[in-house]
Amino acid sequence: MGQSFLEFAKTGLYKAKQNGAEHAELFVVKSRSFEVELKNHRIDDMKQAESSGVGLRVIKDGRAGFSFSSDFRATALDKMVTQAITNSHYSDKDEALCFPTPANRYPQPVFYDGTVKKISLDEKLELARETTRYAEQFDTRVKQVERSCYEDGEVEMWLANSNGVCLHQLGNYCGLACLALGEQNGEQQSGYGMDSGIRYTGLSAKTAGEMAARRAVQMLGAAQIGSGKMDLVLDPMIAAQIMGIISSCFSGEAVRKKKSFLADKLGTCVASTELTVIDDGTLEYHMGSASFDGEGVPVERTVLIENGVLKQYLYDTVSAVKAGTVSTGNGMRSGYKGTPHIGTTNYYAAAGNLSPAQLIAEVGYGVYITDIMGAHTANAVSGDFSFGASGILIEHGQLTRPVRGITIAGNFQELLKQISGVGNNLTFFGSQGAPTIRIADIAVSGK
Repeated sequence: MGQSFLEFAKTGLYKAKQNGAEHAELFVVKSRSFEVELKNHRIDDMKQAESSGVGLRVIKDGRAGFSFSSDFRATALDKMVTQAITNSHYSDKDEALCFPTPANRYPQPVFYDGTVKKISLDEKLELARETTRYAEQFDTRVKQVERSCYEDGEVEMWLANSNGVCLHQLGNYCGLACLALGEQNGEQQSGYGMDSGIRYTGLSAKTAGEMAARRAVQMLGAAQIGSGKMDLVLDPMIAAQIMGIISSCFSGEAVRKKKSFLADKLGTCVASTELTVIDDGTLEYHMGSASFDGEGVPVERTVLIENGVLKQYLYDTVSAVKAGTVSTGNGMRSGYKGTPHIGTTNYYAAAGNLSPAQLIAEVGYGVYITDIMGAHTANAVSGDFSFGASGILIEHGQLTRPVRGITIAGNFQELLKQISGVGNNLTFFGSQGAPTIRIADIAVSGK
């Protein structure tokens, strides 16, 4: 879009001002996606889509207004301006409303691989088929690969506001996914595997296929165990999932409204000294990286928890004003149809010094958790949680037999402090990551 966006933005911002807006912002997104799904080594479904649109935010009399459209014609822009101004009349007045000004510097991490869109369909299909083969060959108990998928896409965005911000960035993603079925003695179990990233050459069919197969067969013959307090070792995917549940608790807006169990705890010990949590939008070749957020603020590396101590919250522009601080570059947008909200970039628990084998070897009796259910029921305000879970029993430092039908319950405020070891195997799943994490003395309900 380039030069045409500049003219489009100038026109839109001018018209918004002419209609009474004190401040205005235009956000344009153009996206492309491709997905192919294989079943029995043959194409079962293939999708390709493109979309584009523009969102307009205005501030008038201390009130915010928003409108959007997929139509870039001048008449549509006029309607958007009128609608945004009209919508502002119905919103609450907020003296903190503002848009950012241009920054002196924007980070330039690499988050785009232009070779992805040049890869032929045949090569993408072969990579998906290879994923299937790795799953099938992993174990004789893998009786079927339900599906293997390859997907990729690009997201390009432009942003301009009446304060002089005018920015552009282009990112992409690609990934593999696999669903395998394991069978033994009439029992069936499914397992999901994935690998994703920015670089096509970094995708591993072996990683995705074998992860799916391993998860499919490792739970065959699983049984319940008795209730009690025991140590848990969280698989990296599960650790990332649990850390993701508490990510909203770092929101400066949630903290201000007392809707986070981390409210009023800045500078205090909220977790084990083993735990460090970081949000970093500047990482090279990561899916959550960028130069700027959904408001045009440079992304940053923000240490949230350092060796157990709560160091920082995450802010967008307005929440930062209300807190008397500055934005951390975490004003995120899901597309042109929505306004910014506080979110994470590359959010992860930092790696420790222990190998996964060492973490397991030091457990007398516990469970290596490979799956949890009901994560959405966790309460971010109180920190209370209750998950269904399954995994592998640990006895005398050894993985012994599969376990299912257990429930893990407690409070995140206590769980974070009960972390007794962190692995050296930090693994990202999309834009969230974690290593293997061990938690001591957790209440587990079984049979």
